Amino acid sequence: MFDTRSPFLPTGMPDAVSIAEDRLRHSIMSGALAPGERLSEVGICKDYGVGRGIVRAALARLAHSGFVSSQPRSGWKVTPITAIGLREVILGRRQLEPLLADVELPAEEFRRLETLCDMHAAFAAARTAGLDEQIVPARRYERQVKHLLVTHLRAPLIAGWLENLWDKSERYIGFLEASGGQKLPLADWSAFVDAKRSGRAQAARECLAEICETFARFAQARFLEADVVVVQTTSKKVRTPAADLPATALSKSEVNPKRMS
Repeated sequence: MFDTRSPFLPTGMPDAVSIAEDRLRHSIMSGALAPGERLSEVGICKDYGVGRGIVRAALARLAHSGFVSSQPRSGWKVTPITAIGLREVILGRRQLEPLLADVELPAEEFRRLETLCDMHAAFAAARTAGLDEQIVPARRYERQVKHLLVTHLRAPLIAGWLENLWDKSERYIGFLEASGGQKLPLADWSAFVDAKRSGRAQAARECLAEICETFARFAQARFLEADVVVVQTTSKKVRTPAADLPATALSKSEVNPKRMS
């Protein structure tokens, strides 16, 4: 999720449903709401100070985006972390991200792109020098780079899909980094900017493809290394080798929901 406090992004007045949706999405992406956790509409109403209609509308939007699900008599539940879900994110990004290489930016917007990439490079260099905490602002600027590009994509539906795929990617990154300790390497956006500046669309596409593949390699490797538990329909827990990772695999911490309907 991009940093809405950035001075480089436009501001607006979102409606109450959008605000609730954004807060819930951020809680899911950050892991504050764990994979598989049950959600209480009443509890969310109290936490956010909004009405039940607003909460239901926000949850419905998140269900459409694939972050929560609803089942009769079971209420709302955070979508689990699964191998199938990760595969869908990777395939979606491979298919759609190369379109950003053909985005045409006005001169002023290209200068904004250069500024954002310079800020990202500065924090990335600090992180390389041993300041691990600089990975957070670096990733915020990287997301702002992507958001700037996607806002100029002349296909609003595809732009929305990409934003959703990036949100899901951040969720998987956070979950896998917390599980294994290793961090996803920061991307080098300077090569992309250089390619765009010189009109080399193919080189720009290759840069985007490498960024996507770096995420894919990291996520797949960490997923296979994770200690997983199979949650069967009978609710019985069965240990399974990571190499045989099923679509319903969850980490140990996911099988005990904190918030019940």
